Amino acid sequence: MTLAFTVPPSISSFLSRLDPRWKLAALVLFAAVVATLHMLRTAAAALAAALLLALLARLPPRWFLQRLGAAALFFLLFALPLPWLLDSDGPNWIWGPIHLSWHGVESALLLMAKAITLVTLFLTAQATAPLETTLKAAHSLRIPDLLVQLGLLTYRYVFVFADELRRLRIALRVRGYRNRVRRHSYRTAGHLAGTLLVRGYERAERVGWAMRCRGFDGQFRSLTAFATRPVDVVVFLGIVASAAALAVWDWKF
Repeated sequence: MTLAFTVPPSISSFLSRLDPRWKLAALVLFAAVVATLHMLRTAAAALAAALLLALLARLPPRWFLQRLGAAALFFLLFALPLPWLLDSDGPNWIWGPIHLSWHGVESALLLMAKAITLVTLFLTAQATAPLETTLKAAHSLRIPDLLVQLGLLTYRYVFVFADELRRLRIALRVRGYRNRVRRHSYRTAGHLAGTLLVRGYERAERVGWAMRCRGFDGQFRSLTAFATRPVDVVVFLGIVASAAALAVWDWKF
């Protein structure tokens, strides 16, 4: 089973050679600004900037497009109804019972542009540094230890649970189960989810005991060493300045 957030092989790029602390801080600030945009043109500019960062990161096209497409399909479920649900004093098109508003179309495009931009930034951060390095950078930026530990354990054990789910599915197939739209299928899916939750709880208990036996005290530790160079500061200031320009453009014009 291949999970959507598995990272590609190590890629040497301009962004991957930057100090992870400065890179993470810049991407987080840029993402925060993107989340507040309310104009379609500024959201489109932010999307272009994010795609430029992905290009500088040399993300594998197949890996990038697969994950971006899956995320776009998910957000499309929320964007598609907006042209029919939102109304305004602007242009409207009516064909019998079908009522379409330009404000709803614009809102749907804005939502999609912002969502794809945020996913692109996340994939860029994910692919340009190992997870433990990114979490170490987050810890250096004073992110609470609890959140860092939760991120690390979630990433580690989601693969374990995915493997457990794969074994359960194989067990069902061997016993002749075939997924059909019927009551028995829904009941079986509920039992499968319950079994997975119980096994996940039991595994979490065992992992917690094992970590305490090994002296775990809740502190995040890493042997990764960081070194700030002038190019790190320049790139950070460039990304933050771009985010500030987008915010001013969005608010003032």
